[in-house]
Amino acid sequence: MRDLNSRLPGAQNFRYKEFVKSSVATRLGIDNTPPGWCWLNIEKLAKYVLQPIRDEFGPLRILSGFRSKKLNKKIGGSILSNHCIGQAADIEPWRDKIALIDMAEFIIENLDFRTLILEYMPDGWLHLDYREDYNLNRIRLKDKDHNYENVTMEYVRNLYKEN
Repeated sequence: MRDLNSRLPGAQNFRYKEFVKSSVATRLGIDNTPPGWCWLNIEKLAKYVLQPIRDEFGPLRILSGFRSKKLNKKIGGSILSNHCIGQAADIEPWRDKIALIDMAEFIIENLDFRTLILEYMPDGWLHLDYREDYNLNRIRLKDKDHNYENVTMEYVRNLYKEN
C-alpha cells in the first residue's frame, strides 16, 4: 500500500490519490485500492507517459486511473481493461486553451505508448495505456456511439482541422 498523499517517484507532479479516486466507487462503497503489484504499473505510466505530457502542457486532470474490476464492471467496462491493472489513464488538460489534438500529436511524436484513444473528439479526453515491454503506438478514435476505429494522426488532423 502506498501513502496516497505521496508523490510518485519520477513523476513528482502526481500523487497516488489521483490514480485511485473515483466518485462512483465512493458512492457505491466499492474499494478501489490497487493490489500491490499494480502500484508499479501506475508509477511507470506516470513517469514515462504522463509526466512528459505534464512537462510539455502543464497540469493534467486524471479523469480515471486505476479501476478495480468491480468498479470497471459497474461502469460498463471490461474486467480485462488496462485500467484494472494500473496501466491506463484517461486525461485532459487542466487549462481549456490546450487542444486535445495538440496533446495527441505530442504523444504520438514523442512518447512510447500501447494505445492512445481519442475519445469523443474534439472536446472529450485522451485514454492512454502503457506497458513497459508491449507498446504498439496504436491510435484509435472513439465516437459518441462507442465505436472504435484505428486511425492515423493524419486522418485525425483532417477530421478536426480548424476552419
